[in-house]
Amino acid sequence: MDFLHNPVGGDSMEEFDIDDLEPEAKEYLQKAGSLQKTPIERLAHMNTPAIEIYKENGIDLYSEPLEIAVCAQHNNGGFAVDKWWQSNIPGTFVIGEMAGTHGVKRPGGSALNAGQTGGLRAAQYIVNVNGCELPDYSDVQSDIDKQLSDIVACLEGYKNSSGFVPGKVLEEIRSRMTKSGGHIRELNDAGQALKDAVELYKSIGVKGFSVKDKQSMIGAIQAEHLALTSVGFLKAVVELLAQGSGSRGSHLVLSEDGVEIHADVIDKATGKPLKFKPENQALRSSILHIEYDESSPDLFRSETVKLRPAPTDRKAFEPAWQDYREGKIYS
Repeated sequence: MDFLHNPVGGDSMEEFDIDDLEPEAKEYLQKAGSLQKTPIERLAHMNTPAIEIYKENGIDLYSEPLEIAVCAQHNNGGFAVDKWWQSNIPGTFVIGEMAGTHGVKRPGGSALNAGQTGGLRAAQYIVNVNGCELPDYSDVQSDIDKQLSDIVACLEGYKNSSGFVPGKVLEEIRSRMTKSGGHIRELNDAGQALKDAVELYKSIGVKGFSVKDKQSMIGAIQAEHLALTSVGFLKAVVELLAQGSGSRGSHLVLSEDGVEIHADVIDKATGKPLKFKPENQALRSSILHIEYDESSPDLFRSETVKLRPAPTDRKAFEPAWQDYREGKIYS
């Protein structure tokens, strides 16, 4: 991104002029008072801290362009929750972007709203249903002790000189997910990536890690958790592609018999323009659930469920207020 110069088009395009912008874009700049001559001047007026952050990292937008790359920032899925943000594990609430409440066409900024709303709803439910007293776990203390002992034993097993190096495992996971779980996807490739991810996770259970200090122990824990997470993510990708989902949200599904992306976007393997499969809009009425299942070949099983319909009950204020006061809304 070159902030020093205004956009330059081909021979068929006239010189850049702010007055030629679409009304929405122009109005945005007008309201921000950013009608300066160059992009860097407009950015300095609107958001000087952005320039300073890059400068702190050795990038001077006043003298050089900013390198950009596609980043898999948003995941339009997450844990399944009910209307109180409680997961299928009783007493476990998931809020914010970790909850699958955004939808594939989520607007920007909805993560903040979801975090605020989900946090409040979860807190209301916990207080009104479970109360404020700390739970008594004395009757299951032996189960807790066993789980803690199993965790310690697992961590002790990491101290294996012939085990995996945590950093290398993390790099393998990142590379695989970037290639097969990012913004460009293809069923056969994703299927192979899923097999490789399952094999890695199972191998970790057999070989453990080569841990030499506390820092590498932290890396080992991260690597094991991310190895399983990558399996779950790729399982969802494969199952969705197998349903013929096509391109949706922020990812593109390649298909030899699809629609040409652009004449200049060439497949290096064939020398022909890349093609993509359009979205299968029929799947908008369903949600893909995956759940951990150690006995499954892929460690996860999948299920397609219908969307919950939006409530149609519109009570008058007084009855609704009474339900709230009497705590009936939590049942």
